[in-house]
Amino acid sequence: MRAKFKSVALSAVMMAALAAAGAASAQIAVGGGATLPELLYDDLLPSGIGKTDFSYTGTGSGAGKTGFINNNATAFKNESVTGTPNWPATQSVHFAGSDSALTSTEFSTYTTNAAGATGWGPMIQVPAVATSVLIPYKRAGIADLNLSDAKMCAIFSNKTGGQTWGQVRGTADTTTVNVVYRTDTSGTNELLSRYLVAACPGAGFTVSNSFATMVGGALSPANVIPSHWVAATGSSGVKAALTTDARVSYLSPETGYTGSDNTVVAKINGVLPVATAIREALAKQVLPNGPAANPLSWVPAYVMPAAGTGYPIFGTTNLLLNQCYKDASIQTKIKNLLTGLTGTTYDTKIATHNFVVLPNGTSPGTPPAANNNWKAVIAANFLNASSSLSIGYASVCNGKGRP
Repeated sequence: MRAKFKSVALSAVMMAALAAAGAASAQIAVGGGATLPELLYDDLLPSGIGKTDFSYTGTGSGAGKTGFINNNATAFKNESVTGTPNWPATQSVHFAGSDSALTSTEFSTYTTNAAGATGWGPMIQVPAVATSVLIPYKRAGIADLNLSDAKMCAIFSNKTGGQTWGQVRGTADTTTVNVVYRTDTSGTNELLSRYLVAACPGAGFTVSNSFATMVGGALSPANVIPSHWVAATGSSGVKAALTTDARVSYLSPETGYTGSDNTVVAKINGVLPVATAIREALAKQVLPNGPAANPLSWVPAYVMPAAGTGYPIFGTTNLLLNQCYKDASIQTKIKNLLTGLTGTTYDTKIATHNFVVLPNGTSPGTPPAANNNWKAVIAANFLNASSSLSIGYASVCNGKGRP
């Protein structure tokens, strides 16, 4: 009897522990997506990535958007446990990161999914931080590379003017320019592609998060990557490839490659990708760019600054959120994350990770400062309890929300 009693008691304890673990897991805000801000989110989110408060898995912008739109976390790592298991199909995705802006097709898919029996409620898309795309290089004897738009177009299309370092620099150097490119789909590819399409009209570049698609129409023969170009995977692969001489590439800000170091990062049109240049370029645009209730309005279309007036390869890494969450603790965590990004709490860490804080109305240029305070506009719409767009707004979220 005593053995049986112990067995029953032990089973009860185990069940209680499992229930407690399940409850704890339910309180974790699960997300994933863009790899570019992964280390930043690791630093910003309470208790670090995962464990007790947040879980963010860098899987790429496309996978992040897909997971959020379909509310499917199976591509994301379950960081509340040891090892590397993925979340089950029943786990909700509470937020996602993407350097690639939401498309109208993706938004339509979300709307269809959210209108189902579960009733997720409206989605929100907002910029989280701004970033530049650097043009890192290595060439013996060169420590002050400055590239014009025309040189950038020639380099990335392998045309005359960008095929040798002499053509690039106006010297007799016949050494071949070797472009290091990413084979994986990424937001970094897409940000570069937006610049190339704007800077090289008619050259055949295409906006895409795939490098091969981006440059395919600009190459001759078309869609054939030059044999001397160097394939790499991810930012780490690009950095490793740049240890060899005579190479040039593109990269988000990294340790060893910052916007203020012209010895390893090229100027474009005489401008380095320093934070003030990026913030000024973004501040010339007003948020939102359309109806505030439409998530597509909150990521501005790329506008290239006039040559010499600003660094031209930049964009934002964005957050996908829900307006409504069924779990009050998850809703609080999501609101706290957005509050930190729209306030000043995270500014120092954002800069430490070589990102750029959103325009706060102090940058020069048009429109006037009062209209380009992105932080204030985001907070007023999505954090102000009196706004019908605010997270948790009762009359919208009544009976709706992410599980």
